Amino acid sequence: MTTTAESGAAPVIPHARLVLLAACLGLFMSFIEVTAAISTLRALQVDMGVAPADLSWVSSTYTLVVAACVLSGGALGERFGRRRVFLTGVVLLAAGSLVVATADGYPQVLLGRGVSGLGGALVLPTSLALITTTFFVDLPRMVRFIAVWVSVSGIGLAVGPLLGGLLLDVSGWRAVYVVNTPLAVVTVLVTLRAVTESRVPDRPLDLAGQFWAVLGLSTLVYGIAVGGREGYDDPWVVAVLAVAAVALTALVLTERRTAQPMLDVRMMRDGRYTAALCVAAASLFVFVGVIFVEVLFLQRVRGLGPLGTGVRLLPAMLAFVAATFTAQRLAGRVRPGRLLALGSLITTVAALVLLFQRPDGSYAVTALGLLLVGSGSGLVVAPSTNAAFEVVDGALMGQASSAVTAFRQVGSVLATSVLGAVLALRFLGTLPGSLDERGVAGPVADRVVAVARDGGAGTASVSPPPITGAVGDAFTSGVHGALWVVAGVACTAAVLAWALLATRRAE
Repeated sequence: MTTTAESGAAPVIPHARLVLLAACLGLFMSFIEVTAAISTLRALQVDMGVAPADLSWVSSTYTLVVAACVLSGGALGERFGRRRVFLTGVVLLAAGSLVVATADGYPQVLLGRGVSGLGGALVLPTSLALITTTFFVDLPRMVRFIAVWVSVSGIGLAVGPLLGGLLLDVSGWRAVYVVNTPLAVVTVLVTLRAVTESRVPDRPLDLAGQFWAVLGLSTLVYGIAVGGREGYDDPWVVAVLAVAAVALTALVLTERRTAQPMLDVRMMRDGRYTAALCVAAASLFVFVGVIFVEVLFLQRVRGLGPLGTGVRLLPAMLAFVAATFTAQRLAGRVRPGRLLALGSLITTVAALVLLFQRPDGSYAVTALGLLLVGSGSGLVVAPSTNAAFEVVDGALMGQASSAVTAFRQVGSVLATSVLGAVLALRFLGTLPGSLDERGVAGPVADRVVAVARDGGAGTASVSPPPITGAVGDAFTSGVHGALWVVAGVACTAAVLAWALLATRRAE
Protein backbone atom coordinates (compact mmCIF):
# COMPACT_ATOMS: atom_id res chain seq x y z
CA MET A 1 0.00 0.00 0.00
CA THR A 2 1.21 3.48 -0.83
CA THR A 3 0.62 6.35 1.54
CA THR A 4 1.61 9.99 1.77
CA ALA A 5 3.38 11.08 4.88
CA GLU A 6 2.20 14.67 4.58
CA SER A 7 1.04 17.09 1.96
CA GLY A 8 3.81 17.74 -0.54
CA ALA A 9 6.01 14.94 0.80
CA ALA A 10 7.14 12.03 -1.34
CA PRO A 11 4.91 8.96 -0.95
CA VAL A 12 6.12 6.25 1.37
CA ILE A 13 6.55 3.03 -0.62
CA PRO A 14 7.34 -0.07 1.45
CA HIS A 15 10.38 -2.11 0.40
CA ALA A 16 11.15 0.31 -2.43
CA ARG A 17 14.75 -0.78 -2.89
CA LEU A 18 13.82 -4.45 -2.74
CA VAL A 19 11.30 -3.91 -5.55
CA LEU A 20 14.06 -2.35 -7.61
CA LEU A 21 16.41 -5.20 -6.70
CA ALA A 22 13.88 -7.82 -7.82
CA ALA A 23 13.31 -6.09 -11.16
CA CYS A 24 17.05 -5.68 -11.75
CA LEU A 25 17.87 -9.28 -10.87
CA GLY A 26 15.28 -10.53 -13.34
CA LEU A 27 16.64 -8.25 -16.05
CA PHE A 28 20.21 -9.32 -15.30
CA MET A 29 19.21 -12.97 -15.65
CA SER A 30 17.63 -12.22 -19.02
CA PHE A 31 20.57 -10.36 -20.51
CA ILE A 32 23.34 -12.57 -19.17
CA GLU A 33 21.79 -15.37 -21.25
CA VAL A 34 22.68 -13.47 -24.42
CA THR A 35 26.46 -13.13 -24.18
CA ALA A 36 27.28 -15.84 -21.62
CA ALA A 37 26.00 -18.46 -24.07
CA ILE A 38 28.32 -17.16 -26.79
CA SER A 39 31.31 -17.88 -24.55
CA THR A 40 30.33 -21.57 -24.34
CA LEU A 41 29.95 -22.30 -28.07
CA ARG A 42 33.40 -23.70 -28.82
CA ALA A 43 33.52 -25.92 -25.73
CA LEU A 44 29.96 -27.16 -26.31
CA GLN A 45 30.76 -27.94 -29.96
CA VAL A 46 33.76 -30.07 -29.01
CA ASP A 47 31.94 -31.84 -26.16
CA MET A 48 28.82 -32.74 -28.15
CA GLY A 49 30.18 -32.91 -31.67
CA VAL A 50 27.78 -30.26 -32.93
CA ALA A 51 28.06 -29.43 -36.63
CA PRO A 52 29.42 -25.91 -37.18
CA ALA A 53 26.35 -24.91 -39.19
CA ASP A 54 24.09 -25.82 -36.25
CA LEU A 55 26.14 -24.16 -33.54
CA SER A 56 24.71 -20.65 -34.01
CA TRP A 57 21.28 -21.84 -32.92
CA VAL A 58 22.53 -22.32 -29.35
CA SER A 59 22.48 -18.53 -29.00
CA SER A 60 19.88 -17.76 -31.68
CA THR A 61 17.15 -19.98 -30.21
CA TYR A 62 17.01 -17.86 -27.06
CA THR A 63 16.77 -14.57 -28.91
CA LEU A 64 14.27 -16.00 -31.40
CA VAL A 65 11.84 -17.02 -28.66
CA VAL A 66 12.31 -13.74 -26.79
CA ALA A 67 11.55 -11.75 -29.94
CA ALA A 68 8.50 -13.83 -30.74
CA CYS A 69 6.93 -13.64 -27.30
CA VAL A 70 8.08 -10.37 -25.69
CA LEU A 71 4.94 -8.46 -26.72
CA SER A 72 2.78 -11.17 -25.19
CA GLY A 73 4.71 -11.04 -21.92
CA GLY A 74 3.45 -7.58 -21.05
CA ALA A 75 -0.15 -8.41 -21.96
CA LEU A 76 -0.10 -11.60 -19.89
CA GLY A 77 1.32 -9.68 -16.94
CA GLU A 78 -1.52 -7.18 -17.03
CA ARG A 79 -4.17 -9.88 -17.25
CA PHE A 80 -2.87 -12.51 -14.83
CA GLY A 81 -0.73 -10.39 -12.51
CA ARG A 82 2.62 -8.75 -13.16
CA ARG A 83 4.28 -10.34 -10.14
CA ARG A 84 2.95 -13.78 -11.01
CA VAL A 85 4.10 -13.60 -14.63
CA PHE A 86 7.47 -12.14 -13.59
CA LEU A 87 8.05 -15.02 -11.16
CA THR A 88 7.00 -17.53 -13.80
CA GLY A 89 9.54 -16.04 -16.18
CA VAL A 90 12.30 -16.15 -13.56
CA VAL A 91 11.61 -19.83 -12.92
CA LEU A 92 11.57 -20.60 -16.64
CA LEU A 93 14.89 -18.81 -17.15
CA ALA A 94 16.53 -20.95 -14.49
CA ALA A 95 14.77 -24.14 -15.58
CA GLY A 96 15.85 -23.69 -19.18
CA SER A 97 19.44 -23.13 -18.13
CA LEU A 98 19.37 -26.29 -16.03
CA VAL A 99 18.01 -28.24 -19.00
CA VAL A 100 21.06 -27.08 -20.99
CA ALA A 101 23.47 -27.77 -18.12
CA THR A 102 22.26 -31.37 -17.84
CA ALA A 103 21.88 -31.98 -21.57
CA ASP A 104 23.20 -35.19 -23.07
CA GLY A 105 22.56 -34.12 -26.65
CA TYR A 106 22.15 -31.14 -28.95
CA PRO A 107 18.31 -31.29 -29.14
CA GLN A 108 18.10 -30.95 -25.35
CA VAL A 109 20.37 -27.90 -25.51
CA LEU A 110 18.01 -26.21 -27.98
CA LEU A 111 14.99 -27.17 -25.86
CA GLY A 112 16.57 -25.58 -22.81
CA ARG A 113 17.45 -22.43 -24.72
CA GLY A 114 13.86 -22.17 -25.92
CA VAL A 115 12.51 -22.53 -22.39
CA SER A 116 14.90 -19.82 -21.20
CA GLY A 117 13.78 -17.62 -24.09
CA LEU A 118 10.17 -17.95 -23.00
CA GLY A 119 11.22 -16.96 -19.50
CA GLY A 120 13.11 -13.95 -20.83
CA ALA A 121 10.06 -12.85 -22.83
CA LEU A 122 7.99 -12.86 -19.63
CA VAL A 123 10.62 -11.18 -17.45
CA LEU A 124 11.71 -8.33 -19.72
CA PRO A 125 8.41 -6.40 -19.91
CA THR A 126 7.17 -7.31 -16.44
CA SER A 127 10.40 -6.34 -14.67
CA LEU A 128 9.91 -2.76 -15.84
CA ALA A 129 6.20 -2.98 -15.04
CA LEU A 130 7.08 -3.82 -11.41
CA ILE A 131 8.85 -0.46 -11.21
CA THR A 132 6.30 1.65 -13.09
CA THR A 133 3.28 0.27 -11.24
CA THR A 134 4.96 0.57 -7.83
CA PHE A 135 6.39 4.07 -8.25
CA PHE A 136 3.92 5.80 -10.57
CA VAL A 137 2.86 7.98 -7.61
CA ASP A 138 6.47 9.19 -7.26
CA LEU A 139 7.55 10.10 -10.78
CA PRO A 140 11.06 11.42 -9.94
CA ARG A 141 11.94 8.21 -8.10
CA MET A 142 10.41 6.11 -10.88
CA VAL A 143 12.63 7.84 -13.44
CA ARG A 144 15.71 7.26 -11.25
CA PHE A 145 14.88 3.62 -10.74
CA ILE A 146 14.24 3.09 -14.46
CA ALA A 147 17.74 4.47 -15.08
CA VAL A 148 19.16 1.91 -12.62
CA TRP A 149 17.10 -0.86 -14.24
CA VAL A 150 18.33 0.07 -17.70
CA SER A 151 21.97 0.11 -16.60
CA VAL A 152 21.63 -3.51 -15.49
CA SER A 153 21.04 -4.56 -19.10
CA GLY A 154 24.49 -3.27 -20.00
CA ILE A 155 26.01 -4.97 -16.98
CA GLY A 156 24.41 -8.29 -17.93
CA LEU A 157 25.65 -8.07 -21.51
CA ALA A 158 29.20 -7.16 -20.57
CA VAL A 159 29.51 -9.45 -17.55
CA GLY A 160 28.27 -12.45 -19.56
CA PRO A 161 31.55 -13.16 -21.38
CA LEU A 162 33.61 -12.33 -18.28
CA LEU A 163 31.65 -14.65 -16.01
CA GLY A 164 31.42 -17.29 -18.71
CA GLY A 165 35.17 -17.20 -19.19
CA LEU A 166 35.85 -17.59 -15.47
CA LEU A 167 33.52 -20.55 -15.16
CA LEU A 168 34.87 -22.20 -18.30
CA ASP A 169 38.40 -21.99 -16.91
CA VAL A 170 37.36 -23.36 -13.53
CA SER A 171 34.70 -25.94 -14.30
CA GLY A 172 33.56 -26.19 -17.92
CA TRP A 173 30.77 -24.93 -20.15
CA ARG A 174 27.94 -26.55 -18.16
CA ALA A 175 28.74 -24.42 -15.12
CA VAL A 176 27.91 -21.29 -17.13
CA TYR A 177 24.29 -22.42 -17.38
CA VAL A 178 23.98 -22.99 -13.63
CA VAL A 179 24.56 -19.32 -12.81
CA ASN A 180 20.91 -18.38 -13.12
CA THR A 181 19.78 -20.98 -10.57
CA PRO A 182 21.00 -19.20 -7.41
CA LEU A 183 20.03 -15.87 -8.96
CA ALA A 184 16.53 -17.20 -9.52
CA VAL A 185 16.22 -18.33 -5.91
CA VAL A 186 17.25 -14.91 -4.63
CA THR A 187 14.98 -13.14 -7.12
CA VAL A 188 11.95 -15.22 -6.16
CA LEU A 189 12.51 -14.64 -2.45
CA VAL A 190 12.98 -10.87 -2.87
CA THR A 191 9.93 -10.63 -5.14
CA LEU A 192 7.68 -12.53 -2.75
CA ARG A 193 8.89 -10.36 0.12
CA ALA A 194 8.68 -6.93 -1.47
CA VAL A 195 6.45 -6.85 -4.56
CA THR A 196 2.68 -6.61 -4.31
CA GLU A 197 0.55 -8.06 -7.04
CA SER A 198 -0.98 -5.75 -9.63
CA ARG A 199 -3.08 -6.58 -12.64
CA VAL A 200 -5.90 -5.49 -14.89
CA PRO A 201 -8.34 -8.38 -14.36
CA ASP A 202 -10.74 -7.39 -17.11
CA ARG A 203 -7.96 -6.84 -19.67
CA PRO A 204 -8.71 -8.92 -22.80
CA LEU A 205 -5.90 -11.23 -23.84
CA ASP A 206 -5.94 -10.05 -27.48
CA LEU A 207 -5.23 -13.57 -28.68
CA ALA A 208 -5.30 -12.57 -32.34
CA GLY A 209 -2.69 -9.88 -31.73
CA GLN A 210 -0.49 -12.29 -29.80
CA PHE A 211 -0.74 -14.89 -32.57
CA TRP A 212 0.30 -12.46 -35.29
CA ALA A 213 3.08 -11.01 -33.12
CA VAL A 214 4.57 -14.42 -32.35
CA LEU A 215 4.32 -15.58 -35.96
CA GLY A 216 5.58 -12.31 -37.43
CA LEU A 217 8.53 -11.71 -35.12
CA SER A 218 9.68 -15.34 -35.04
CA THR A 219 9.63 -15.71 -38.83
CA LEU A 220 11.32 -12.32 -39.26
CA VAL A 221 14.22 -13.19 -36.95
CA TYR A 222 14.48 -16.74 -38.33
CA GLY A 223 14.45 -15.54 -41.94
CA ILE A 224 17.11 -12.90 -41.30
CA ALA A 225 19.35 -15.36 -39.45
CA VAL A 226 19.09 -18.16 -42.03
CA GLY A 227 19.36 -15.74 -44.92
CA GLY A 228 22.74 -14.63 -43.66
CA ARG A 229 24.05 -18.15 -44.23
CA GLU A 230 21.99 -19.43 -47.16
CA GLY A 231 21.47 -16.15 -49.03
CA TYR A 232 18.31 -14.09 -49.32
CA ASP A 233 17.48 -15.52 -52.73
CA ASP A 234 17.00 -18.98 -51.21
CA PRO A 235 13.35 -20.00 -51.81
CA TRP A 236 12.84 -21.09 -48.21
CA VAL A 237 14.22 -17.82 -46.84
CA VAL A 238 12.04 -15.80 -49.25
CA ALA A 239 8.97 -17.77 -48.15
CA VAL A 240 9.72 -17.29 -44.45
CA LEU A 241 10.26 -13.54 -44.84
CA ALA A 242 7.04 -13.29 -46.88
CA VAL A 243 5.17 -14.94 -44.01
CA ALA A 244 6.77 -12.44 -41.64
CA ALA A 245 5.64 -9.51 -43.77
CA VAL A 246 2.07 -10.82 -43.98
CA ALA A 247 1.91 -11.60 -40.25
CA LEU A 248 3.28 -8.22 -39.16
CA THR A 249 0.86 -6.45 -41.50
CA ALA A 250 -1.96 -8.50 -40.01
CA LEU A 251 -0.72 -7.52 -36.53
CA VAL A 252 -1.00 -3.82 -37.34
CA LEU A 253 -4.46 -4.22 -38.87
CA THR A 254 -5.65 -6.35 -35.94
CA GLU A 255 -4.36 -3.95 -33.30
CA ARG A 256 -6.01 -0.99 -35.06
CA ARG A 257 -9.41 -2.66 -34.74
CA THR A 258 -9.03 -4.03 -31.20
CA ALA A 259 -10.61 -2.02 -28.38
CA GLN A 260 -7.82 -2.88 -25.90
CA PRO A 261 -4.84 -3.92 -28.03
CA MET A 262 -1.65 -5.52 -26.82
CA LEU A 263 0.25 -2.85 -28.82
CA ASP A 264 -1.74 0.31 -29.47
CA VAL A 265 -0.58 1.20 -32.97
CA ARG A 266 -3.06 4.08 -33.05
CA MET A 267 -0.77 6.00 -30.69
CA MET A 268 1.90 5.76 -33.38
CA ARG A 269 0.03 8.26 -35.53
CA ASP A 270 1.92 10.83 -33.48
CA GLY A 271 5.29 11.12 -35.22
CA ARG A 272 7.04 12.15 -32.01
CA TYR A 273 5.81 9.06 -30.18
CA THR A 274 6.85 6.84 -33.09
CA ALA A 275 10.26 8.50 -33.13
CA ALA A 276 10.69 7.76 -29.41
CA LEU A 277 9.88 4.08 -30.03
CA CYS A 278 12.27 3.86 -32.99
CA VAL A 279 15.09 5.48 -31.04
CA ALA A 280 14.42 3.11 -28.13
CA ALA A 281 14.71 0.14 -30.48
CA ALA A 282 17.86 1.59 -32.03
CA SER A 283 19.47 2.12 -28.62
CA LEU A 284 19.65 -1.56 -27.73
CA PHE A 285 20.17 -2.60 -31.35
CA VAL A 286 23.37 -0.56 -31.27
CA PHE A 287 24.60 -1.55 -27.81
CA VAL A 288 23.74 -5.26 -28.02
CA GLY A 289 24.94 -5.34 -31.61
CA VAL A 290 28.36 -3.89 -30.86
CA ILE A 291 28.88 -6.23 -27.89
CA PHE A 292 27.83 -9.20 -30.03
CA VAL A 293 30.12 -8.24 -32.92
CA GLU A 294 33.06 -7.48 -30.65
CA VAL A 295 32.76 -10.83 -28.88
CA LEU A 296 33.06 -12.53 -32.27
CA PHE A 297 35.93 -10.29 -33.39
CA LEU A 298 37.96 -10.72 -30.22
CA GLN A 299 37.50 -14.47 -30.11
CA ARG A 300 37.61 -15.45 -33.77
CA VAL A 301 40.05 -12.88 -35.14
CA ARG A 302 42.20 -11.93 -32.15
CA GLY A 303 42.07 -15.51 -30.82
CA LEU A 304 41.18 -14.53 -27.26
CA GLY A 305 39.46 -16.87 -24.85
CA PRO A 306 36.15 -16.06 -23.16
CA LEU A 307 37.81 -14.60 -20.06
CA GLY A 308 40.13 -12.37 -22.05
CA THR A 309 37.20 -11.24 -24.16
CA GLY A 310 35.15 -10.37 -21.10
CA VAL A 311 37.95 -8.30 -19.61
CA ARG A 312 38.35 -6.34 -22.82
CA LEU A 313 34.63 -5.55 -22.95
CA LEU A 314 34.73 -3.84 -19.55
CA PRO A 315 35.12 -0.30 -20.99
CA ALA A 316 31.70 -0.58 -22.59
CA MET A 317 30.04 -1.81 -19.40
CA LEU A 318 31.63 0.78 -17.13
CA ALA A 319 30.92 3.63 -19.54
CA PHE A 320 27.33 2.48 -20.02
CA VAL A 321 26.62 2.46 -16.29
CA ALA A 322 28.32 5.82 -15.75
CA ALA A 323 26.48 7.45 -18.67
CA THR A 324 23.13 6.04 -17.54
CA PHE A 325 23.46 7.74 -14.16
CA THR A 326 24.74 10.89 -15.82
CA ALA A 327 21.62 10.96 -17.99
CA GLN A 328 19.49 10.57 -14.90
CA ARG A 329 21.18 13.54 -13.22
CA LEU A 330 20.68 15.64 -16.35
CA ALA A 331 17.04 14.63 -16.72
CA GLY A 332 15.63 17.75 -15.10
CA ARG A 333 17.90 20.16 -16.97
CA VAL A 334 18.24 18.71 -20.47
CA ARG A 335 15.33 17.61 -22.65
CA PRO A 336 15.22 13.82 -23.24
CA GLY A 337 15.25 14.31 -26.99
CA ARG A 338 18.55 16.19 -26.83
CA LEU A 339 20.12 13.43 -24.78
CA LEU A 340 18.85 10.91 -27.33
CA ALA A 341 20.35 12.90 -30.19
CA LEU A 342 23.70 13.36 -28.41
CA GLY A 343 23.94 9.73 -27.33
CA SER A 344 23.03 8.45 -30.79
CA LEU A 345 25.64 10.72 -32.35
CA ILE A 346 28.28 9.39 -29.95
CA THR A 347 27.40 5.78 -30.81
CA THR A 348 27.66 6.66 -34.50
CA VAL A 349 31.20 7.89 -33.89
CA ALA A 350 31.91 4.75 -31.82
CA ALA A 351 30.96 2.47 -34.71
CA LEU A 352 33.17 4.48 -37.07
CA VAL A 353 36.09 4.25 -34.64
CA LEU A 354 35.71 0.47 -34.44
CA LEU A 355 36.05 0.31 -38.23
CA PHE A 356 39.76 0.93 -37.67
CA GLN A 357 40.16 -2.44 -35.95
CA ARG A 358 42.53 -4.83 -37.70
CA PRO A 359 43.45 -8.46 -36.98
CA ASP A 360 46.90 -7.43 -35.75
CA GLY A 361 45.98 -3.91 -34.61
CA SER A 362 46.15 -2.27 -31.20
CA TYR A 363 43.51 -2.93 -28.55
CA ALA A 364 43.48 0.83 -27.92
CA VAL A 365 41.20 1.30 -30.93
CA THR A 366 38.79 -1.33 -29.60
CA ALA A 367 38.86 0.17 -26.10
CA LEU A 368 38.11 3.66 -27.41
CA GLY A 369 35.22 2.41 -29.54
CA LEU A 370 33.76 0.43 -26.65
CA LEU A 371 34.12 3.39 -24.31
CA LEU A 372 32.22 5.58 -26.77
CA VAL A 373 29.48 3.06 -27.48
CA GLY A 374 28.90 2.54 -23.76
CA SER A 375 28.79 6.28 -23.14
CA GLY A 376 26.46 7.01 -26.03
CA SER A 377 24.12 4.11 -25.30
CA GLY A 378 23.87 5.12 -21.65
CA LEU A 379 22.65 8.55 -22.72
CA VAL A 380 19.95 7.00 -24.91
CA VAL A 381 18.46 3.90 -23.31
CA ALA A 382 16.86 5.37 -20.17
CA PRO A 383 15.88 8.80 -21.63
CA SER A 384 14.00 7.04 -24.45
CA THR A 385 11.34 6.11 -21.90
CA ASN A 386 11.16 9.71 -20.69
CA ALA A 387 10.89 10.91 -24.28
CA ALA A 388 7.87 8.68 -24.84
CA PHE A 389 6.26 9.86 -21.57
CA GLU A 390 6.77 13.45 -22.65
CA VAL A 391 4.63 13.14 -25.78
CA VAL A 392 1.67 11.13 -24.42
CA ASP A 393 -1.11 11.95 -22.00
CA GLY A 394 -0.69 10.81 -18.41
CA ALA A 395 -3.38 8.15 -18.76
CA LEU A 396 -1.39 6.53 -21.58
CA MET A 397 1.95 6.34 -19.77
CA GLY A 398 1.46 2.69 -18.89
CA GLN A 399 0.90 1.73 -22.51
CA ALA A 400 3.81 3.92 -23.57
CA SER A 401 6.20 2.26 -21.12
CA SER A 402 5.14 -1.20 -22.30
CA ALA A 403 5.61 -0.21 -25.93
CA VAL A 404 9.07 1.29 -25.28
CA THR A 405 10.12 -1.89 -23.46
CA ALA A 406 8.85 -4.07 -26.31
CA PHE A 407 10.60 -1.99 -28.96
CA ARG A 408 13.85 -2.02 -26.98
CA GLN A 409 13.81 -5.79 -26.68
CA VAL A 410 12.88 -6.35 -30.31
CA GLY A 411 15.78 -4.04 -31.20
CA SER A 412 18.17 -6.06 -29.05
CA VAL A 413 17.02 -9.33 -30.60
CA LEU A 414 17.18 -8.02 -34.15
CA ALA A 415 20.74 -6.86 -33.48
CA THR A 416 22.13 -10.37 -33.25
CA SER A 417 20.17 -11.69 -36.23
CA VAL A 418 20.65 -8.71 -38.56
CA LEU A 419 24.30 -8.07 -37.74
CA GLY A 420 25.07 -11.79 -37.71
CA ALA A 421 23.56 -12.05 -41.18
CA VAL A 422 25.48 -9.02 -42.50
CA LEU A 423 28.72 -10.32 -41.00
CA ALA A 424 28.21 -13.78 -42.51
CA LEU A 425 27.36 -12.47 -45.99
CA ARG A 426 30.33 -10.09 -46.07
CA PHE A 427 32.70 -12.72 -44.65
CA LEU A 428 31.69 -15.38 -47.16
CA GLY A 429 31.72 -12.87 -49.99
CA THR A 430 35.26 -11.66 -49.34
CA LEU A 431 36.88 -14.93 -48.22
CA PRO A 432 37.62 -16.33 -51.73
CA GLY A 433 39.42 -13.12 -52.73
CA SER A 434 41.30 -13.01 -49.44
CA LEU A 435 42.49 -16.59 -49.92
CA ASP A 436 43.58 -15.81 -53.47
CA GLU A 437 45.60 -12.78 -52.32
CA ARG A 438 47.54 -15.04 -49.94
CA GLY A 439 48.22 -17.68 -52.57
CA VAL A 440 45.64 -20.21 -51.40
CA ALA A 441 43.78 -21.56 -54.43
CA GLY A 442 42.25 -24.66 -55.96
CA PRO A 443 40.74 -27.47 -53.84
CA VAL A 444 42.28 -26.11 -50.64
CA ALA A 445 40.57 -22.74 -51.06
CA ASP A 446 37.29 -24.43 -51.96
CA ARG A 447 37.53 -26.55 -48.83
CA VAL A 448 38.20 -23.52 -46.61
CA VAL A 449 35.21 -21.68 -48.07
CA ALA A 450 32.99 -24.75 -47.62
CA VAL A 451 34.00 -25.09 -43.96
CA ALA A 452 33.43 -21.37 -43.39
CA ARG A 453 30.01 -21.56 -45.07
CA ASP A 454 29.06 -24.28 -42.58
CA GLY A 455 29.99 -21.97 -39.71
CA GLY A 456 33.50 -23.20 -39.01
CA ALA A 457 35.37 -19.92 -39.34
CA GLY A 458 36.64 -20.25 -35.82
CA THR A 459 38.64 -23.35 -36.74
CA ALA A 460 41.01 -21.26 -38.82
CA SER A 461 43.26 -20.76 -35.79
CA VAL A 462 44.65 -24.31 -36.24
CA SER A 463 45.26 -23.86 -39.99
CA PRO A 464 48.48 -22.82 -41.79
CA PRO A 465 49.32 -19.09 -41.52
CA PRO A 466 48.13 -18.14 -45.05
CA ILE A 467 44.69 -19.61 -44.36
CA THR A 468 44.55 -18.17 -40.85
CA GLY A 469 45.44 -14.73 -42.20
CA ALA A 470 42.92 -14.92 -45.03
CA VAL A 471 40.11 -15.99 -42.73
CA GLY A 472 41.03 -13.26 -40.24
CA ASP A 473 41.00 -10.59 -42.94
CA ALA A 474 37.68 -11.79 -44.35
CA PHE A 475 36.07 -12.04 -40.93
CA THR A 476 37.29 -8.55 -40.10
CA SER A 477 35.66 -7.36 -43.31
CA GLY A 478 32.42 -8.97 -42.12
CA VAL A 479 32.75 -7.21 -38.76
CA HIS A 480 33.24 -3.91 -40.56
CA GLY A 481 30.12 -4.53 -42.63
CA ALA A 482 28.12 -5.07 -39.44
CA LEU A 483 29.58 -1.93 -37.90
CA TRP A 484 28.53 0.13 -40.92
CA VAL A 485 24.97 -1.03 -40.25
CA VAL A 486 25.35 -0.02 -36.60
CA ALA A 487 26.61 3.40 -37.66
CA GLY A 488 23.67 3.83 -40.02
CA VAL A 489 21.10 2.87 -37.39
CA ALA A 490 22.69 5.15 -34.79
CA CYS A 491 22.92 8.08 -37.20
CA THR A 492 19.26 7.66 -38.22
CA ALA A 493 18.28 7.62 -34.55
CA ALA A 494 20.24 10.83 -33.96
CA VAL A 495 18.44 12.58 -36.83
CA LEU A 496 15.02 11.40 -35.63
CA ALA A 497 15.71 12.47 -32.06
CA TRP A 498 16.97 15.90 -33.03
CA ALA A 499 14.25 16.60 -35.61
CA LEU A 500 11.24 15.37 -33.62
CA LEU A 501 12.11 15.14 -29.92
CA ALA A 502 14.71 17.80 -29.11
CA THR A 503 12.23 20.65 -28.91
CA ARG A 504 8.81 21.01 -27.36
CA ARG A 505 5.74 20.39 -29.46
CA ALA A 506 4.23 23.65 -30.69
CA GLU A 507 0.97 24.30 -28.84
